[in-house]
Amino acid sequence: MNNKKLHRERDCFIGRKILLTEDKKINQLIVLGLLEESGFEIDIANNGEEAVNKCKEYNYSLILMDIEMPIMDGYDATRIIRKINKEIPIIALTSNGTIEDINRTKSVGMNEHLLKPIDLDLLYHTFSKYINVA
Repeated sequence: MNNKKLHRERDCFIGRKILLTEDKKINQLIVLGLLEESGFEIDIANNGEEAVNKCKEYNYSLILMDIEMPIMDGYDATRIIRKINKEIPIIALTSNGTIEDINRTKSVGMNEHLLKPIDLDLLYHTFSKYINVA
C-alpha cells in the first residue's frame, strides 16, 4: 500500500477500536504487526466466547473473526454477536477458503471473508468499505 493512502486511511482509523478474535498467538502478532501503523486501537479475544463477552462490554467499529478456535468457534460467536449487534461489521479472517466456508460465514452474518495469509491492500480496502474514510 502506498504511504499516502496509508496515512489518509490512518487518519480516519485513529481512535477506532477493533476486535481481533484469533486463538493462535503467532497470528495475533502478525495481525498486530500489520496494523501497527493503522491508528486502530486493537483488542484481542482468544476465542469466540471471549469475543462475545468483549462485545457486550465495548462498542467496536469492526471485528476480525477467525473461524476455527477452541471453546467457541467464529460461527457460533458471530451468531451470538448478531443477536447483540446487527450492524457491526464482522470480517472472517481465516485459512478456510472453500465455497462452503464462504457461504457459511455469510449465512451466520459475517460481512466479508478474507483469507490468510493476509493481503494487506485487501484488508485495508475492506476496512475502508466498512469504516468511513471519506
